[in-house]
Amino acid sequence: MVYDSSKKNSNEYYNLEKHGGVLSVDLGALYKNYKDISSFASNSITSATVKDNGYGLGIEKVTKTLYSAGCRIFFVSHLSEAIVLNDLMRPKKIIIYILNGLPRNSIDDYIKGEFRPVIGSLEELDDWVNYNDEISMPPIALNIETGFTRLGLDPKDLNKVASIIRDKKNISISLIMSHLACAENTNSNMNIEQLNVFKKTTEIFPNVLRSICNSAGLFCGKSYHLDLVRPGISLYGGYEDIFKDITIRPVISLYSPIIQIKEVSKGTKIGYGATYEFKKKTLVGLISIGYADGFIRSLSSNGIDKYGASLYIKGIKTPIVGRISMDITAVDLTNIPDENCKRGELVEILGPNQNIDQLSKNAGTISYEILSRLGSRFKRVYSD
Repeated sequence: MVYDSSKKNSNEYYNLEKHGGVLSVDLGALYKNYKDISSFASNSITSATVKDNGYGLGIEKVTKTLYSAGCRIFFVSHLSEAIVLNDLMRPKKIIIYILNGLPRNSIDDYIKGEFRPVIGSLEELDDWVNYNDEISMPPIALNIETGFTRLGLDPKDLNKVASIIRDKKNISISLIMSHLACAENTNSNMNIEQLNVFKKTTEIFPNVLRSICNSAGLFCGKSYHLDLVRPGISLYGGYEDIFKDITIRPVISLYSPIIQIKEVSKGTKIGYGATYEFKKKTLVGLISIGYADGFIRSLSSNGIDKYGASLYIKGIKTPIVGRISMDITAVDLTNIPDENCKRGELVEILGPNQNIDQLSKNAGTISYEILSRLGSRFKRVYSD
C-alpha cells in the first residue's frame, strides 16, 4: 500500500495527528515473496526468520501471512519471542527454532512450548541431554561454526556430540545449521570454504536436515540451498535490487508529514551543530521523523554546503539539510511545486522512488538495520 494523493488526503486518511508517520505493510507482497522464494529453492524447505517482531513489521500479521503462504518452520532469536509467537498461532501447529541458544534455567519453558533450541556449545548440549531422561524432549538443532566465528559448535567436537546423543533415547536432532559470513559477495572464496566444511563435518548425521542459507545465501547458487533455507530480509523486500532470478517485491512504504514550513534567508544555519548553511533564500520543510524512529543520523547532510540523503514529495527529490535530530528532520523544498509545500503534505522516506536497499546504501549501512530500527511511533497500516 502506497500513499496516493489523488485519492486520499494524507492527514485525514491516515489520522496522523497522533503519529509521526505512516508505515504501510503490504502483506500481499510478503505472501508473494515467500511463494517465489519457495519456488526458487524448490528442492528445499523454505522456513522464515521472524525475529525482532517480524523484523519490526508486526509478528502476528507477518507470521499469519507466511503461514497462509505455506510456511510451517519459523526462526526467532529469544525464548520470549517464541512464547509470543506460539500463543499467537494457536491452535495451528508450527515449528519454532530459537537461534540464541539455551539460556540457563529455561528448559521447562522449551519443553512446555515444544520449542527447539539451536545448540551452539557443548555446555548447552550437556544442560539439555542431562535434564531428564524420563520425559520426551523437543528435537534440537545444532549450530556448527564453519568460519563465521560467532555462535556454534566446533566441527572437531561433532563426533563427541554424536556419541552423547546416541546414548540418549529421548534426544533427537532435527536440523544442523551454519551461517555464511560473506554471502552478499557471491564471489567470495569464503562461501565455498564454509560450505565444504559444513558438508564434510555433517556427514556423521546423514539423515538430519541441513541448512546454511539465509537470504543472501539464496543467490550464491543452488548448491547452497541444501535441505532448508532460512530467508529473512528478502521476505520483507530487502535485496530487491540484487536478486536477478526472482522478483522481490517491496513490502513497506514509509511517509512522514510536514509539520511546519519556514522561509530562511541566505547565510542561515540549521540544526544541531549548525552544520549546514543556506546559500540562498530557501523554503524549508520540517518533517515529523528522527533518529528515535530509526531514521538514522548518517542520512544527515555532511558538510556546511552538502545535502544529505534525498526524500521525495510527489516523486520529486527533496534533500535533507542539517542534522537529523531525535524527532525532526529538515528538507529543502526548493524544487517542490507550491501546491505541495504545505503543512500535512506527506514526504516519502520509503516508497516507489526509494526502496530500503537504496536508503540503507545512502546511510552507509544495511537494509537489516534500517528495517529493524523502524520505530513504534509510526501508524502501521496493513493491506492484502
